[in-house]
Amino acid sequence: MFYLGLIEPILNAVSLHQIKKNSKLSLRNYFLREFGTERSENFLSAVKNFVQSCSAYSIICYLLQVKDRHNGNILLDDEGHVIHIDFGYMLSATPKNLGFESSPFKITQEFVDIMGGLQSDMYSYYKILILKGLFAARKHMDKLMPIVEIMQHGSQLNCFSKGNVTLGLKERFHLNMTDEQLEFYVEKMVDSSLNSLTTRVYDTFQYYTNGISK
Repeated sequence: MFYLGLIEPILNAVSLHQIKKNSKLSLRNYFLREFGTERSENFLSAVKNFVQSCSAYSIICYLLQVKDRHNGNILLDDEGHVIHIDFGYMLSATPKNLGFESSPFKITQEFVDIMGGLQSDMYSYYKILILKGLFAARKHMDKLMPIVEIMQHGSQLNCFSKGNVTLGLKERFHLNMTDEQLEFYVEKMVDSSLNSLTTRVYDTFQYYTNGISK
C-alpha cells in the first residue's frame, strides 16, 4: 500500500529544539540576541509576529486537536513567526495512544515571557486574537465540517480510527455560547493550557526518549 503526500519546504526557520540546544538560551533571551533590545523596532515587530502566529496556531490546534506538539515540531522563522510542522496526529489521535497532551493547545511560560509576561499588553493581545479567531471560525463552520466528513469515509488515516470525530469537532466551535461566555471560555482555555501538567509531562517524555529540548 502506498501513501501520497505533500512536502513543503519552510525557509529561514529553525525548530525550538535546535534553538535551545545550540544557543543555550531561553527563548526570550534568544529573541533579544536575534532581534535587538526590548524597545527596538525589530524586537517589537518580531514579538508581534510571534503573538499573531502563536494565536493562529492555538486556534488551529484546538479546533483540529493537533497533537505531538513537542519543540522539534514547532519552528521559529527569522521574523519571529511560530510555524508548526508534522500534522500526523490530529482530531485527538496521539502518538502510541499515550494521551499525554490533553490541554487545548500548547502555550508555555517561555512563550508568555516572549510576549512580556502575564500582565503584558501582548499577552492580552494574544488572548484577544484567539477570541476573534474563534468568532470568525464559527461563521464558517458549515463550510469546514463537510470537508472532514468527506475525508473520514473509507479513510485509513489514524485520526479516523476511533470512529466519527465530527461531533467533537462541531462542539469545539461552541455555537451554543454567547460572545461573553466564549470570552470567559477562552480565558479558561489559555490558563489551563499554560498550566498544563500533561504538556510538561509530554515535553519531558520527548526529552528522555528522543533528546528533544524542553
